[in-house]
Amino acid sequence: MTVWSLAWRCALARRRLFVWNVLVPLLLLSPVALSEAAAPHRTAVFGVFFVFFATFGSAIPTVRDASDGWLDTVFVSGVPGHRWFLESWAAGTILDLIQLVPASWVLIGVSTGASAGEILRLGVALLVAIGTANVVGPLVAAVVRSLAEAALVAAAVSLGLLHLSGFFRVPTGGWQAAVAAWSPYRPLREALADVQAGGAGVAGDWLPALALAAGLLAGAARSAARWARRFEWPPAG
Repeated sequence: MTVWSLAWRCALARRRLFVWNVLVPLLLLSPVALSEAAAPHRTAVFGVFFVFFATFGSAIPTVRDASDGWLDTVFVSGVPGHRWFLESWAAGTILDLIQLVPASWVLIGVSTGASAGEILRLGVALLVAIGTANVVGPLVAAVVRSLAEAALVAAAVSLGLLHLSGFFRVPTGGWQAAVAAWSPYRPLREALADVQAGGAGVAGDWLPALALAAGLLAGAARSAARWARRFEWPPAG
């Protein structure tokens, strides 16, 4: 059985958790989406939630699988590091996207009266952001040794990357603007701002951000055989 199959079987077997992962974003983001808060503030809240959702959702389960010895069993059975990473990444990214569709497309898109094209653009940007977060999560898990450390480091790294992408203050020039142009989280910021501005937002060229996101994924997969060794902890007990 592949890592991909196991990830989907586990997700679908935990139906209660799956439903909560759909409902909680709706419950938490509805007051923000329907409020009179300024659009930049809503954009920041949405971006932080989506990125945290995916980063925590990949980092913490990886730490848990490492600490209970499951990942060690996977590697000992002959599954190469890059295959484990890519299949886990693909399953996690698609599951996160499915669980966030009601909050992102329906809640945010419909509540703002966005067009189909704007909602589709938001979906693409969300996929890129979630995919990047699912790369960051396992890398964070590789340098920590507890769930508490994973939560702390995942939050700090995510907030730093969101800041560099311009979520909290859009850079107007200099090195910060250059860094933001390449951030895989920038398309999400621009798509969220565009949806809330009724299509009047300013969107830049997403090619650098997409290129960096693809490069991070390829680099993490290529080197997974090395950094994944850090997951081979003694079983907890």
